[in-house]
Amino acid sequence: MIGLGVFFVGVAALARFYAYPALAVAPADQVAHTVSAGPDATIFSIAELKEKSGVELEARRTVRGDVVAADKISKALDRKVVVFDTAVVTDDSKDYQFPDDASKTAELPLSFVQERVVLDAHTGEAVPWNPSGDDNSGEYIATTIEKADRLRPDPNSPLFKGHEGLVLKFPFGTEKTTYQFWDSTLRKAFPIHYKKTDTLKGLKVYVFEQDVPKQEVALAKPLLVPGNLVDEPGRDSVEVQRTYKNTRTLWVEPITGAIIKGREQQQATIAYNGEDKLTATQVSIEYDDATVTKNVEGAVENGVSEGGYQSKAFQLNLIGFWVPLVSLILGLLLLAAVAFFQLRPRSEPVGGPDGGAGD
Repeated sequence: MIGLGVFFVGVAALARFYAYPALAVAPADQVAHTVSAGPDATIFSIAELKEKSGVELEARRTVRGDVVAADKISKALDRKVVVFDTAVVTDDSKDYQFPDDASKTAELPLSFVQERVVLDAHTGEAVPWNPSGDDNSGEYIATTIEKADRLRPDPNSPLFKGHEGLVLKFPFGTEKTTYQFWDSTLRKAFPIHYKKTDTLKGLKVYVFEQDVPKQEVALAKPLLVPGNLVDEPGRDSVEVQRTYKNTRTLWVEPITGAIIKGREQQQATIAYNGEDKLTATQVSIEYDDATVTKNVEGAVENGVSEGGYQSKAFQLNLIGFWVPLVSLILGLLLLAAVAFFQLRPRSEPVGGPDGGAGD
């Protein structure tokens, strides 16, 4: 009983302090695809130089892990990190594909953002990494597919100082609190607050909401439009500002920290002399049902398993909570039973110490 008691206590300790930390890490080779739909959007058509309403937008995000870079950076920083390359393409046509010739600017998507992020494998928080020389493993952000247009971190730049806060996921064991979450348009993090607990397709999730206040978007070069669009008909072109605000809602599975569903209510304008003149984008866009189902139940896409966070959360909770708890209780009960039998009072036999009946 002593041996069994010690064994179960040991299992509890190993499961909680060795197995769980080893499993509660973001996979370095992860691949994920999400599709978001934004019906009835309003956009500014550059080709037609006018606002268009009733547009159906589709945003496709691809996330792909770089295992080699993750291993290299983890060794350099002496901490476990993962490296993800992400790309988000937004257009008013479904299943958009880039043109073979980049010079066909009329065929480019309405919006494109490409990023490389380095994240702590346990917490999901951005880790600064900007190596010098010919090392191309560093983080960046770009709005074109040209490598020359990639912005590297610069603490003195208004365009990109480096990733900060949470970017693609929440910590393992997400808490009902406030975190900092990255916004790719303004290229900085803003508070995101826990609002409530909900369920999605039977999966328990925490709902977080982030209010990104309206402000001007820093631009690499001046944004010029014909004067007649901003009530300056006598001028061929004038410099304008782009403003942006967003309300972001995320449904997060708390055990794994995975984002199961996301919704953004974006509004971007073209302003002149501090006054909004045109709507650049106005849309409520969120993960489509197929993406949410995949994130909950799992699916195979292009031969790779994606999502399935319902089963992953169950397995992680089993190792991190139930196995340690049940093993500890069994071990302590066995050791307590041993102590009880060893320490209980023993009565002497009737008739004297030698068990005889006497003369």
